[in-house]
Parts: sequence; C-alpha cells; structure tokens
Amino acid sequence: MAVSVVLNGSRSGTRVSQATRQQILDIARELNYRPNALARSLARRSTHIFGFYSGFDYFDARNPFVAELTAGLLEECARCKRDLLLHTLFRGQDINSLYDEMLGGKIDGLVVWAPDDDPLVALLRDNQLPVVSVVETIPPFPSVGVAEYTGSYEMGKYLFERGHRSVVYLTLNAPSKSRMRRLAGIREAAVQMGMEFQIKVDPAWETWQQTLAPAHNSGLRPTAIACWNDMAAYQALSYCRRGGIAVPEGVAITGFDGIESPIEPDMRLTTVYAPWAQVASTAVAYLVDLLEGREVPTETILPVELVCGSTA
Repeated sequence: MAVSVVLNGSRSGTRVSQATRQQILDIARELNYRPNALARSLARRSTHIFGFYSGFDYFDARNPFVAELTAGLLEECARCKRDLLLHTLFRGQDINSLYDEMLGGKIDGLVVWAPDDDPLVALLRDNQLPVVSVVETIPPFPSVGVAEYTGSYEMGKYLFERGHRSVVYLTLNAPSKSRMRRLAGIREAAVQMGMEFQIKVDPAWETWQQTLAPAHNSGLRPTAIACWNDMAAYQALSYCRRGGIAVPEGVAITGFDGIESPIEPDMRLTTVYAPWAQVASTAVAYLVDLLEGREVPTETILPVELVCGSTA
C-alpha cells in the first residue's frame, strides 16, 4: 500500500514517512520502474487523450485546411493538458475494429469530421463516449462550424456589386452539408440579384475552356469563378494562367477558407475567411465540458469575414 501511495498517488489514507517515501523512490529508480500508463488510466477511468476521426478520403496533413483543424486541436489539447490521437479508416480496415479501438478505453472523447452517413458515426450514436463534430452537423452530437451560407451569400453579393452578371461555381462531386451550405448561399445571392449561375464539378484542364465558354442559355461569357474552397480557387488561377486568361481583368476568381499561405503569393485571393483553428479548439473545449458534466450548445456557428484580395 505504501508503494502504491508513493508511486501511483493512490488516495487510500495510508500515511508514509519521508524516510520510507525516499527509500521507495530510490529502489524504483534502481529497478528502472515506470508505472503502467494503461493500468493507471483504467483505474482512474481517464487517459487524458482525445481522439480525432476523419471520415473523408482527402485527410492529408499537407492540406492547409486539415492543417488548420489539426493546429486548433493540438493548441487546445495542450492548454487542457491532453494528448491527441488521430484516427482514419485506412484501406482494408474493418469499421467495427476501429469502433472497438475507440471504445476500448484509449480515449476520453472524440472530435469527428465526417459526413452524417459515415458508418462509424452510426455506431457512435449508440454509446456514451463524448463526441463533438466539426465542420459538419451530425445530430445528436454537439457541432462547431462557421457561417458558410452567410459567407457564400456575401461573396455572391460582392461579385454583383463588382459588376459581374454571370458566375460559375466550382465544387466537388461528393456532396456534404458543408459544401451544400456554401452552394446554397451564393446561389441564393445570384437568384436575388438576377445573375446567371452555373455549377461546374471539379473540372480538369481538358474541360476548363468549356467552363469559360459562353453560357448556352444567353450567350453571356462568365466573368467570375467562385470556388468552394481556396485550393480550388488556386487551381482555377493556375488554369487561367495556362490558358492566357488575365485575372481579374479576364475573369475574377474567389475562394472560401482564407487560410494564410506560408509563402507570400503573387496575388492575394479574394475569399471568405473562416476561423477553422478556432472551430477545432472550441470542439476540444466542449469535450472537456462534457467530461466534467457541463452542458454545451447543440450547435455553435462562428462568424466569417469577406477578405478582398486582388483576384476579384
């Protein structure tokens, strides 16, 4: 009992003299003894580790958006004295084995970035592990996101005020609630202001010229390309340069995310700044609240900001 009190900090009420305490520490040092972290976590029912799960195939730490999320997670975990364990569904892994791993006592709570029809999400709904979703809304879990509809609507309004009357919107083929909110915002702005609006799904270089060709319904050539995120906008900018199309004189280009590049670009992107690092850190703070029995909001929406650059 005395050894447990000294080495593991157990609260048994056993009193240990300073001489005995020092003798135990000296022997432990001679034996190179280290407490079993897993056993201690099971006894205390806490690992001081939070997990982060991505249900999207394009989870890549080199992706600026993913890097922002991860930075926010790590920052808040450090502040709360927690470690972070990353989970992804690698090829060939069974979803049930990943679920069992999460529920096996390795983590105290989980931040999820996934579509609401993700198979792991369905399993997580039926257990008591604290879960907070980011970017996407996944009932019944608390979620943290940004005002995507509002930001996208404001971008459409901005393009109209800059004189654009025909807009192409570039997005991905795989829909998610997040991308649909962005699409809905700018499309609503186009409808209200009478702008022509086309949707293009992640066009490759071979089809890029068709994107900038005159619209079939009226013959108006699109003068603005609004992209669902900054990465797509930079790709569009590259395509325009390859095709000899001046930006913004020939066509305006806008993005969404507003993530700072570590290298100063030659053109500043007109975009919507979204505080993704703050989204992630807020989710971690909510996990702490849930573990300590405090209520958290069902949905938290952080504001965004239109940033005017040199591309539109």
